Amino acid sequence: MSSVQTDRRLAAVMFTDIIGYTALMQADEQKAAAQRNLHRQVFEEAHQNYQGEILQYFGDGTLSIFKSGVEAVACAIAIQQKLNTADGIPLRIGLHMGDIVFDGTEIYGDGVNVASRIESMGVAGGVLISGKLNSEMSNQQDIGTSSLGFFRLKNITDPLEVFSVTNAGLTVPQRHELGGKRVSDQYTIAVLPFINRSPDQQAEYLSDGMTEEIINALSTIDPLKVTSRTSSFFYKNKNLPLPQIGRELQVKYILEGSVQLVSETIRISATLVDAREDIPLWSETLTRKLDDIFAVQDEMSLLVAEKLREHIGHFDIADQLVPKPSIDVDDYNRYLKARYQILKMSHADIDEGLEMLESIIDRSPGFALAHLGIHLGYTLLGMLGFMPVFDAFTKGRPYLDKAIALDDKLPEVQLNLAYRSFLEDWDMPQTYKHLNLSFELRPTVEYYQSMSSALVTEGKLKAAHHYIDMAVQIDPFSPINYNLKGFLYFVEEQYERAIEQYEKSLELKPDSQVSIPEIGQSYILMGEAEKALDFYQNLSLADNDLLKLGGITMAYEVIDPERARMGIRTLEKELDGPQLDRALNALLMCQTLLGNTEKALDLLERCIQMRLPMMVYTQISPILKPLRGLERFQKLSEQIFGSYPLVDIPKRKYKKSLFNAEELTIQQQKLSRYMEQEEPYLDAGLSLRDLAAKLDMPSNYLSQLLNEGFGQNFSEFVNGYRLADFKSKVVDRQYSHLTLLGLAYESGFNSKTVFNTYFKKAEGVTPAAYRKKMMQE
Repeated sequence: MSSVQTDRRLAAVMFTDIIGYTALMQADEQKAAAQRNLHRQVFEEAHQNYQGEILQYFGDGTLSIFKSGVEAVACAIAIQQKLNTADGIPLRIGLHMGDIVFDGTEIYGDGVNVASRIESMGVAGGVLISGKLNSEMSNQQDIGTSSLGFFRLKNITDPLEVFSVTNAGLTVPQRHELGGKRVSDQYTIAVLPFINRSPDQQAEYLSDGMTEEIINALSTIDPLKVTSRTSSFFYKNKNLPLPQIGRELQVKYILEGSVQLVSETIRISATLVDAREDIPLWSETLTRKLDDIFAVQDEMSLLVAEKLREHIGHFDIADQLVPKPSIDVDDYNRYLKARYQILKMSHADIDEGLEMLESIIDRSPGFALAHLGIHLGYTLLGMLGFMPVFDAFTKGRPYLDKAIALDDKLPEVQLNLAYRSFLEDWDMPQTYKHLNLSFELRPTVEYYQSMSSALVTEGKLKAAHHYIDMAVQIDPFSPINYNLKGFLYFVEEQYERAIEQYEKSLELKPDSQVSIPEIGQSYILMGEAEKALDFYQNLSLADNDLLKLGGITMAYEVIDPERARMGIRTLEKELDGPQLDRALNALLMCQTLLGNTEKALDLLERCIQMRLPMMVYTQISPILKPLRGLERFQKLSEQIFGSYPLVDIPKRKYKKSLFNAEELTIQQQKLSRYMEQEEPYLDAGLSLRDLAAKLDMPSNYLSQLLNEGFGQNFSEFVNGYRLADFKSKVVDRQYSHLTLLGLAYESGFNSKTVFNTYFKKAEGVTPAAYRKKMMQE
């Protein structure tokens, strides 16, 4: 009996659908049949011209594939230009570039699923394509596209950017006309690692520290969504186009910059870019004394926040974003160097960082961040397997206690308290309390990760998925995010999806060990113990590493029980060694798989007595599922979390309007009169803060006035006046000696790119075409 041959390949996939065909068939079968025949005729002719392969007709829809993404889009354009007429066929088309699998009778895979979802959200006469396929169009002068934003599509894990093809004869949908749940990206920004331009390359710790502080500062501003450090630093030393980075990080704005240290002077340059349009919006260079580093960090963060608000719309900005720590500049620089070493995450680097932090504490015992850094170092030593977890927690705990005593308002303190409440104290109410406090102080990706981890222990899997999806959105290149996402699928016994996420985690950090146990366990629970054995045997770990030995032993439980017993005996010898915690955990899994219930429960009791951190997942572990119905298991589990009332997770609170209706009208009129009489917009350097000062109004009030009273952000509002001024001057003979760009500068625009982009967006034509038309009238 021959096996079915499958063909896997990368292809551009096209879905089409005639809108309203079923209703038309019921009302007029003859007309419906004529439409379908015309559709097929045009469809087949276009596919022949553009080398497409028609795979399936299904009623009013079609499925086809192309080897070239450009050919696929060109074919879709040709089809719509033929059918999108007054008496034509209301057709919608969706395309995506991705993996497909064809087994001779059916086609399936990522490419098919995504193309189908994109097609279903479209409108008649339109062609929608995925962001991945759009990247293929970058050098195609004959094909125009426009982003419609990011959308969450059914059964598609991550938000997807969707583009509309804008060629003549096609319908470009308005965003409100689209199906699918749109993900707003207006308030999204990534801060790329600042480049070290200092003569001394060892000063890189300073550029990294500047980047981190700006990320932290912007993260305190609601409603900004700031890409976390891990994903931002993924692009360190990578020379990639900013629009590509923006698409990959799913952000609209990118801040890039550099730091140059010369003697006792620091020069920081920063540029804010609209990544979607690839347009620089603002740039600034600050030159300051190094002993003023904290003020410089705050000054730059405030400048970035102000410029973002001018181009996005209203949000409140505090007077200070970077608090000044109680430490001198030299020790602060040493702290940045130490943290830089610890985050390299090798044993030697962590040890070096810990030694540096200890010396800082000797000189500045009141510096809370140094104590937190040591606590982080010991936590990493334990979690990465460089020392027993219990010993690491024990050594790190006094440093966290000291940081709490020094400043319990630091979000890092609250996060660390949440970790301790969860993994060490097994106190869920306190875990949620500290997580929510950390969120109020400054939202971080760690908050979302930790909420997901906590919720999954209670079996609140839907909520856990929500939080980890938010973490992935903020930090799409964090290996821990995909590990946690994999663990959720593992708990749900969706093992293939779990393995897929775990493998993503390992791709991002190949030397990580956190995803290894569950990958092998997934294979075992899927009934593929041979795959599990092969996976564990090929790990690049020493044969006596208990992660590897424990995995191999578990696989042999199914394949060869006798060899499994040999592994168990080896593991039991390690119960008095430095890998005690790993040995206990592996033995617990092995004895459960063997069905040795009492031995497994004895081991579980010992793990709980030793307060091993992973015991928090006892109730949800698929491996331990055979034990859950046993009375002794339930009594042991109660020692972990016991019983406590469910904790409501509070929703974020948003401030009410700063204006009532009457005051709003008064302030609108006041602002309009000022703009018309004083013409402040003619100043190319006018900022929101400058205009607020001229009006004797707090900048937060002016920002909200523009948002609520005029429905615009600062940039749109001011450029509207500049545009009107330009249009009046372009037909005025006294300005005929000026070029179009000269007129734009005369009207207050400060860049050719900003002027051309804004003019075409507002008027629908180029400035040159507009002047020609006006001169003819």
